Amino acid sequence: MPQSSAPLVRPFLVRRLLALMVDVALVFGLVTATMVPFTDDGLRLPAPPLTLRSTKCGDLDSAPDWLTELLGAPGPYSLRLCERSLYGLPDGRELRVVLGAETPDRTSRRLVIPVNAVLDPVDPRHPGGLMVLALLLALSAGATRLGWRSPGKALVRLRIAPVNGATPLPLWRETLRLGPLVLIAALPALTGGLPAAALGPGGVIAAVAAGALALVWYYLWPFAHWSGQSRHDRLSRYFVTD
Repeated sequence: MPQSSAPLVRPFLVRRLLALMVDVALVFGLVTATMVPFTDDGLRLPAPPLTLRSTKCGDLDSAPDWLTELLGAPGPYSLRLCERSLYGLPDGRELRVVLGAETPDRTSRRLVIPVNAVLDPVDPRHPGGLMVLALLLALSAGATRLGWRSPGKALVRLRIAPVNGATPLPLWRETLRLGPLVLIAALPALTGGLPAAALGPGGVIAAVAAGALALVWYYLWPFAHWSGQSRHDRLSRYFVTD
């Protein structure tokens, strides 16, 4: 345990960012591998910022029974079954119903219905981002509690330590670090879209702008006068050292 606060002023900014990228990539891969077997049931894989998503479609001659009851037999409409993939991994199926024929002066309408392997409709769910953040929070707090380094920090030879005399609170540190992002990822599921409907377009834009500014202040503003500690480090009385 260091006997002075000197390590607090050592930046380690680039090494910390590299460690974070490694840890996020590993957790992202773990969550993706866990979700792949359930994509037919409506789960959708977490999509990284640079997404290589592809779709392979083929024509269907007959409609499933539930669709025939709604629209009748194909004729006024055509069907295509599309298999989605993300970086080559299966990411569910879609039944695309094209209503009418497309002509130079008329554009056909299309319905996209997520389905499973037997062409029954499913409710698509996108918990991947929330799962990545929550798992990263839990694993990081557990590693710090046990005195371990995360894979990313081990790679760049960094570790987390409490300030002299401070009570180690690793879960509090990780909650401060990732909690706001976890809350944002969980917001659609928690609210069911009700605030967006109540606020209207202008209110939604204002809320998104205010949230973006708050995140910039919380996460990025310390970088403008970087002294070695992020906001969550100072609030939880931790520092990063080698």
